[in-house]
Amino acid sequence: MILAVILQLTLIVLVHELGHYFFARLCGVQVLSFNIGFGPAVWRLERGGTEYALRLVPLGGYVQLGGMDESPRRVPPGRSYEHKSLGQRWGVIGGGALFNVILAWLIFVCLYLTRQPWAFWPATAAFWRFVLDFLQSLLGFLARPNLAELAGPLGILEVSAAVVRQGWSAFWFYTAFLSLNLGVFNLLPLPALDGGRLVFLLYELIFRRRPAPVLERWVHALGFVLLLGLLIMVSWQDVARLKTRPPALTGGQFFRIVQLEHIQQKCFG
Repeated sequence: MILAVILQLTLIVLVHELGHYFFARLCGVQVLSFNIGFGPAVWRLERGGTEYALRLVPLGGYVQLGGMDESPRRVPPGRSYEHKSLGQRWGVIGGGALFNVILAWLIFVCLYLTRQPWAFWPATAAFWRFVLDFLQSLLGFLARPNLAELAGPLGILEVSAAVVRQGWSAFWFYTAFLSLNLGVFNLLPLPALDGGRLVFLLYELIFRRRPAPVLERWVHALGFVLLLGLLIMVSWQDVARLKTRPPALTGGQFFRIVQLEHIQQKCFG
């Protein structure tokens, strides 16, 4: 059960980072490293100027790009992220969220087709209803945020473990839900997230000039510290929940906003 949950989270993060990697390679940006997890590397391979590493803590991941955030290696201007067009940089940043949505769609459609074979287009239509329901719930949460509803990695593990006991169909549905969560969460206009970087690109589009690199680095650094503080807070809440009640089938990436069983019943009948 624990292995299944770890593989679930690893798959979602892997797909997100593959989105950044794919668009970086497509746009000719040098990818310095592709990492799954954090901490010391337990396995690494260097090929084509890119280091691929699996790290000790299997939660999260990141891609290092040449010419971005004071990258550790100098790269030719033609391979630097900073020297790419606005549209190309937009694609590199937004690629992770796009791949998460695609993963959620693929899982959703496959689950739908196991119940209603040859119903590809109805399955796709049902997926977009699922996305709209999710976005409505997210907007409701953002309009009236409740810190008690926030959940961190421990909360996600708690819910995933509970979902596994409901069967593999529920497990994969929740995987699609988490993938959509990660994609949308990363698009929120918050510093250190992909959405925060897109805000700076939007500024460049509107004012026809780039913001000061030092300012952008400091904003993202501050955002990272704030997000780390939020993560510590919600993780503390997760521990308190585990001590006071059994697992519940509600959850999300950093927030609990949608009831899983309700969505599944609404989408699949």
